[in-house]
Parts: sequence; structure tokens; C-alpha cells
Amino acid sequence: MTAPGPTLETLRRENPTFTVAEPRTATGFGRLDLLFHFTVGEHVFTPTVSLHGLTEAETARVRLPPARALLRAIALVESFSYWKAFCSPELRVPPAPDAAEIAWWEAFWPSAMGEFFYRNQIDFTTPGFLDVTADQAPPAPARESPADGPALVMFSGGKDSLALALTTRRVMPADFFVYNPTPGQLGLTASLTAGGGRVFRVERAVLPELLALNQAGHPNGHTPYSAHLAFTAMLVGFLRGSSLVLAGNARSDDEPNISAYLGRPVNHQWTKTYEFEAALGDYRDRWAPGAPRYASPLRPLYELQVISLLVDDVEAFLRTASCNRTRGQGWCRECAKCAWVFLATSVLFGHPVAVGKLGGDLFGNIALAGLYERMAGLHGTKPFECTGSEDEVRAALREVLERDPAAGPPKALLVAAEDARIRQARPLAAVLGEWGADDLVPERLLPLVRAARR
Repeated sequence: MTAPGPTLETLRRENPTFTVAEPRTATGFGRLDLLFHFTVGEHVFTPTVSLHGLTEAETARVRLPPARALLRAIALVESFSYWKAFCSPELRVPPAPDAAEIAWWEAFWPSAMGEFFYRNQIDFTTPGFLDVTADQAPPAPARESPADGPALVMFSGGKDSLALALTTRRVMPADFFVYNPTPGQLGLTASLTAGGGRVFRVERAVLPELLALNQAGHPNGHTPYSAHLAFTAMLVGFLRGSSLVLAGNARSDDEPNISAYLGRPVNHQWTKTYEFEAALGDYRDRWAPGAPRYASPLRPLYELQVISLLVDDVEAFLRTASCNRTRGQGWCRECAKCAWVFLATSVLFGHPVAVGKLGGDLFGNIALAGLYERMAGLHGTKPFECTGSEDEVRAALREVLERDPAAGPPKALLVAAEDARIRQARPLAAVLGEWGADDLVPERLLPLVRAARR
């Protein structure tokens, strides 16, 4: 049980500066360790991120300027996991290439930490709430040209990354980036690399000192996890010589959970959005130009459309796992992610397939009724999970309810079935035919994604 903690005002007064030291690296036992060092008041945190699968020659590239720029960026993103326990007014970071780079981070943190601020009811808009400061770095050396090696696919073991992996392999060679992988994820990755391709494994853990602060009542909550993944994958891609780093982000990720908190939307998935991806591309172009480009080929598609790409690979789809509570090892069958996957699977592959995939009939659980209603925007707040957009949830619910009207609505959908917004939702076929913004998608992948859409 979490104890009552110090007030925010006390934490900020007693811990005015959170300092991020210049990150270091170490090699040994076939891995490259990224070593971070954060200090605030009397507290010192030294988290490590370990990269596995690189050759000795690839590891040596960590000394090059693009790698150092990305390593510094990873340190800054990592620091927010620890800064949040104190909310210090100053975030002191390693020397910056210019004032514009600091301005980039000043623009980053309000949206990246938006869910944390909302859930803790913190007013982050007060003047001087957080200032990012740094000394001026020496002039950067001559720029390097990006490499042209295989694409690096970020593979989580979930449905979106599987669709991305299968789509990408049809037009270009690919390696795979896995992060704290489960045995099931590694097994699925092995099947994808059976015809070629390497696997790069990244391991990261939250320090017990931070967990102790959480238990002691310090502020806690969501941090920009996907930004950490993005910068780390770009670093691995640079060391490997990858041409692209590809993520399975989709159009659905752009929809906020809260339309406004203190004048700004709150999106659990903000570091998967079009807005963040465009900002990340700008960061790479200006301060790490030799790094591989980060892109989301499935960006024009809704989640339902992405899952529909797997209609010819149902066996592989059944092996994917997405539940955050079980950390990708089975399904809790109680959370919004499980409820969404069950709905999407049922509407695209049939109810028996959904029951088999999740190990139970979630439509028969009346306790999930509220989750489905919130996901559809019928009342309350959209769950802080990676689910479909309100529009596609409504279309999927309408389709499910109209398939067998004589049987009546299942228990979890009783209220939704009576809501006019569900009965008047767009037809499923209309949602599956949509196409969103594609200007960030690599040109050579666009035709394939268009062709794969159903």
C-alpha cells in the first residue's frame, strides 16, 4: 500500500535541480551498456540499458557523433522516469548543441508527461514549473551520411508490430529490435528471422530506489516509454548501419484520452502520434543526421485496418500478445487492452477465434460493459490504454451487434446496444476503407501498405 507522501510544494522546494550527467558506455560479455547518472538532492540514480546482438565493430561506432547525440537523447527521456518523483523546477542536462535543441525538449515534456500531470492533478502550466537548462556544447564535427543497411523493425510481439514485420519483409530485408522480450516474443521473432535477419535485444529495468519512492508516496505515473524505444532503436540502427527504423504506430494513436487538461489534450499514446513522429524527424535531421530515419509505415491506417492485414496470417496473429498486466504472457481478460483485442478479433476473424485467442468469452462478462462504453465514447474517459479510436470502436460494436440480432446483445454490450450512437455508427467497411496522412511514410513502402489494406 502506498503511504501518504510529501507535498509537491515540499518536493520542489527541497529538490530544486534534477541533474542529468553526460551518459557513458561500457562493453563486456557480448553487450553494450548505456550508463546513466542522475542526481537530485541527496538521491543518486544510476540506471543501465543493455544492448545485445551488436558486433565489436558495430559497438565501436558508439563513439561517433550521431551515436553520442542519440545517447544523450536517451538519457534525457530516461531521466523523466526519475524526475517525476520530485518534479524539480530545473532539469539540468548535458551540454546542448544550440538553444534550439533545448527548445525542442521544452516543447516535448508537456505532452510527453501529460498523462502523469493529469492523473496526479499537477498544474504544469505555472511559470517556471520546469526549465530545461544546459551549457553550450563545442561545435559539432562534420555530418555523417545515413547508412543503407536492412531496416530495423521494432517488434513488441503484438498485433501491430507483427503486421509491420510481415508487410516490411515483402519489400526489403529487415532486422528486429526487441525490448525486454518475453519467451513468447522471442519465439515469434525467431520465426520471422528464419529466412534471414538479425535480432537486437534491449534490456532495461526500473531501479528499486525509484520503486521505494513510489511506495513512499512520491508522485508516480506514466512516462514517455515509446520515446525511449524510438531513440534507443535509432541508436541500435545507427550502430548496425540500418537504413530505417520502423515502428507499428497507427492513426488511432492520434486520438487523445482527455480533450483538454489545463488547455492541452492528454494522450496516453502521445509518443506514438503523428505529432511526435514529425518532431522526432526534425530532431534527427538537425542534431543526429547520420542516424537512420524513424518511420511508421502503418500510420495512415486505423488499428482495425492494421489487424486486418493479418487475415492471411491468422496462425501468427494468434501467437501475438498485448496485455500489459500480464506483460505479454497471456491475457488478464479484465483490462481495456484485452477488451479491445477481443472486440477487434471478433469483428475481423469471428467470435470463436476471439474466444480461442484470449481464452474466454469477454462479451459474456458484464463487468466489462463500462470499458466498452468508455472506449466508444458513450460516457466517462477513454481508458488509458492502447486501444482503437472512438470511431472504430463504435463501428466494430455496431457490426458485432448486427451479425446475429435474433440472439440479442451479449451481457457486456447490453447498454451499448441501446445507444443511438452505436446504431448510427459508420459501417465497418467504411472504416476499413479509410486512408490517413501518409507524408511521413517511406515512399517505397506506401504502395505495399495501400495494396495490403482491405
